Amino acid sequence: MPPKVERLAKQQLWFPAGRYFLRTIKRDDASQRWADWLSDPWTVHVLNTSPRAMTKADIADYIKSFDQRERLLLGIFERGSRIHVGFIRLDINAAASEALVSAVIGEKEHRNGGATANVFVPLLRFVFDGLGLGRISAFVLERNRTTIEYLLKLGWTLDPEPEKPVRSRTDGSLLVLRRMTWDRPGFQAYQNTRIGQRIMKRLEAAQG
Repeated sequence: MPPKVERLAKQQLWFPAGRYFLRTIKRDDASQRWADWLSDPWTVHVLNTSPRAMTKADIADYIKSFDQRERLLLGIFERGSRIHVGFIRLDINAAASEALVSAVIGEKEHRNGGATANVFVPLLRFVFDGLGLGRISAFVLERNRTTIEYLLKLGWTLDPEPEKPVRSRTDGSLLVLRRMTWDRPGFQAYQNTRIGQRIMKRLEAAQG
């Protein structure tokens, strides 16, 4: 009989991340702007979200579906202005020592501003050091080459075989899905690379 895995404690998280900070989402973070992110043509294309218009009430229901234990929902906010620019979902499988992550930068002007790279450093420290997990994974549509190439540059590994295809929520066609992973040794090695050191210095300078 496998050993019993203790249920994780409820998390209330806050991490500085350079120009941004990352924290546990609250119910009053629901907004129509957030709802609009999910039906934006860019989001529909890269994440295969439903093209239907969503409402603030839909987002409130989505927030309530997270227990903030094994299923975490974190918001990405700009420091100073405290503008909500995106969110991260983290599904934890303690028994398998891994977590599944997905991230959305909803505000267009922040998509190429280093938000993802900045927030992933404290997030992965939490996953690997705080929770003691061994691996983090992400599913990416193969057509989203920009994200795949970006994650490979950061040190993620692309699984050689595609996952089971998924149906497009726009036209019903089959879409190729790929799994990418980053393990604890990979993240530790990344922090010593040129790009890793550059991001670390940027984060330290912002906190100083």
